[in-house]
Amino acid sequence: MNWTFLLGVLCAAGAGVYVGGVNGRSMLNLHGVGIVLGGTAVAVLINAPWRQVLSAVTGTLALFSPRGVPEPGEIVARMALLARRAQSEGGLLSLQGEGGNFAGGFLERAVSVAIAAGESNETRRLLESEIRQMRLRRQEDANILRTMGTLSPMFGLLGTLLGMIRVLEQLSSPTKIGPAMALALSSAFIGIAFANLVCVPVSGQLRLRAILETLALEMIMERVLDIAAGKPPSLVELHLQGYAGQRPRAVAAAPPASAAEPA
Repeated sequence: MNWTFLLGVLCAAGAGVYVGGVNGRSMLNLHGVGIVLGGTAVAVLINAPWRQVLSAVTGTLALFSPRGVPEPGEIVARMALLARRAQSEGGLLSLQGEGGNFAGGFLERAVSVAIAAGESNETRRLLESEIRQMRLRRQEDANILRTMGTLSPMFGLLGTLLGMIRVLEQLSSPTKIGPAMALALSSAFIGIAFANLVCVPVSGQLRLRAILETLALEMIMERVLDIAAGKPPSLVELHLQGYAGQRPRAVAAAPPASAAEPA
């Protein structure tokens, strides 16, 4: 769970409630909201295919999911267990169907590819291609949010220009100029706020998630290749510790390698 992301969302929501309570009618008007959100949505649909837009929306919603990218400690514990099981039960074939939905099903996929391909270089090539495609999709999701962050202030400015036209139309009525000016400037406020409180931070979170997911999948791929090559569990664990940076508690609590394999 990304607690800093959730904390930021709550703070942004609190700021929105505060602004709405102080002067919500002037700042959060339907004129500005419609131009900024509607214009940004239309521009994004023109800019990208709908499948990619849907992927960006799904990726954004996934940031709120309590189950995201597996932590290094989870991967270390899982792969160390599989290495011991493979050694004691007859190699990689004993792991067929293992993994379930772990890392989005990539663990099960990696084991299946390793069994089917047999040769380690071919297995690596196939899995690296899959990881690369995943990374590109995640980057495109982040790019869509980044594009929205670029466009929304421009549509806010467009709303301001339209509002200024209304101001000029009211020059003969001085009492109406103030409210019309507030209406014009609120569009710029909405566009800038939407870009800097939603689009840019979310694009950064999607980019970070892509990096963490890539590292997690590479960690799983390398260890599946180690198991397929018949490397002893102790060596697999050493490689895992190098990825994790330190010996996780999950591995420390597991039975020592000497209990599962001959010294």
